Amino acid sequence: MTGASTLAWMTLLLPLASAAVITLGTLKNHRLSANLSIGAILGAFVCSLLLFLSASSGESNLTWIAIGDFNATIGVKLDRLSALMLLVVTGVGALIHWYSQGYMEGDRSYARYFASLSLFSFSMLGIVLATNLMQMFIFWELVGVSSYLLIGFWHERPAAADACKKAFITNRLGDFGFLIGIIMVWAAAGSLNFGLLEKAMQEQPELLGASAGLIGLLLFCGAMGKSAQFPLHVWLPDAM
Repeated sequence: MTGASTLAWMTLLLPLASAAVITLGTLKNHRLSANLSIGAILGAFVCSLLLFLSASSGESNLTWIAIGDFNATIGVKLDRLSALMLLVVTGVGALIHWYSQGYMEGDRSYARYFASLSLFSFSMLGIVLATNLMQMFIFWELVGVSSYLLIGFWHERPAAADACKKAFITNRLGDFGFLIGIIMVWAAAGSLNFGLLEKAMQEQPELLGASAGLIGLLLFCGAMGKSAQFPLHVWLPDAM
């Protein structure tokens, strides 16, 4: 899946490149910053569309930490579900970017907004393409960071500053449960790779033992926080 993996990496990295270029080089040029951000998400959408139409599947991994027997990888995993979600994230993201041109027009931090929006897009795409739970958790936290930046964009306003702190703290509660669940999966299965976990569960359905229900609940805690589900919903009204 060489061609498909290249498209997947491009889908992931285009918004990151946009955020980096805006932050490091074009903050004073509002129009160029917006165009870079919009161009990146549109490019990611085109790549996503090609991936969806190609119906490719598989994964591509790079080793980023290797210590003794411990080997942590970062990669991209493609299947029909991830291809569909790539279209959703980049498609909706492109519409948000386009709308933001007019909505944020005249704001003195116009370029910073688009840098934060590109970072958010990168983080969301990282979750969709993650090959393992560790990578998913890293991008999950990046979504939290970028959400903090966007919710508190007008940080000089006390209400916005309070709202972003409330969202950040509330989400950390859910993420703590998510992290504990990931650790329990590692302890029980010895792997966090989705493909290996699926294979192991098929061969040994009782792999997680009596803790399976608890692990599922802990992993769900992360989703509860990010999607503002009861009782971790309290941050959403202030963030709107």
